[in-house]
Amino acid sequence: MVSMTTSPRLPRAGSASDEALVAAVRQGSEAAVNAVVRKYEPMLVGYARTVLGGQHHDAEECVQDAFVRAFRALRGGEQEIALKPWLHAIVRNRCLDQLRKPHRTTDLAPHEPLLHDLGPGPVSTIARRAELEHVVEGLEALPERQRRALVMHELEDRSHSQIGRVLGVSTGASKALVCRARRGVAERLGRAAA
Repeated sequence: MVSMTTSPRLPRAGSASDEALVAAVRQGSEAAVNAVVRKYEPMLVGYARTVLGGQHHDAEECVQDAFVRAFRALRGGEQEIALKPWLHAIVRNRCLDQLRKPHRTTDLAPHEPLLHDLGPGPVSTIARRAELEHVVEGLEALPERQRRALVMHELEDRSHSQIGRVLGVSTGASKALVCRARRGVAERLGRAAA
């Protein structure tokens, strides 16, 4: 008698829940890997471009690297995850790593200014890059919980109740963490501008 192994079946494209996709990826389904990429890549590239401060070739590299890390982690673990915020967190971390690098490649189109209130050109590019460096330095200087709360609220668009659940604090405490984090980054930016 011949033993036949079946590959995990996925629901129709576009209708698979994140939980079903995660389970199928863990079972080795390449179709599930492709479905996750199709579902989240455009959103994650947009998010990475926002974090990196413009239209960067680096955004696509960060997302690709994040997918590689995510799929490796999924296949090597069984912990329950919320796929969308988990992927955003991995991309955010890759983007922050990228911002720390002294030299980055960009594909900034000359007709797209980095700062909307400044005209295009090298002066606005330098100003925006310096501003981003100060923001990243401000984020890095924050206590861990404040930094995580601010990133989840501002970059991942999570509610205070969601942030509270992740950090193990109340909704009010989440609001306070975000407020203190904003104040800390703003003070750092103020000192940098002075």
